[in-house]
Amino acid sequence: MADKSNIVDNLNKLIATNYDGERGYKEAAEDVKDTRLKSWFREYSQQRYDFGHELKAEIRQLGGDVEKGTTVAADAHRLFLDIKSFIAGNSEDAVLNEVIRGEKTAIERYDEVLGDTALPASTRTVVSRQKSQIQSALSKIQELEKNFANA
Repeated sequence: MADKSNIVDNLNKLIATNYDGERGYKEAAEDVKDTRLKSWFREYSQQRYDFGHELKAEIRQLGGDVEKGTTVAADAHRLFLDIKSFIAGNSEDAVLNEVIRGEKTAIERYDEVLGDTALPASTRTVVSRQKSQIQSALSKIQELEKNFANA
């Protein structure tokens, strides 16, 4: 059970990471003027919400308890995003930079969980797929950031 307890703790951290991402993307959508960015940010916000629910199912399957809430680091990151957006006049470039930073942090957390050799195969599949989708989002956002920087 010690291994399952550790896995459940790590999955709960991923849930918090995803809910942090969900809130961060919602706030990013409010901070930008570009309608395409607003749409993508809302889409990614919903994706992170869905990821959290998938992870909750994995935790329950392992017999664990789901924790609620966001991380202190993410709350600080969102505050920084708000301040930076305010100072930069909600520039798309500033918001995109902060979103990129958040996504890189999420990928690091996913890598930590995937490094656990005791992770059940079904859980590993879910976590790997989610990480892959976050990496795709990061790539798209980095490309958008280049476009806005060059505009």
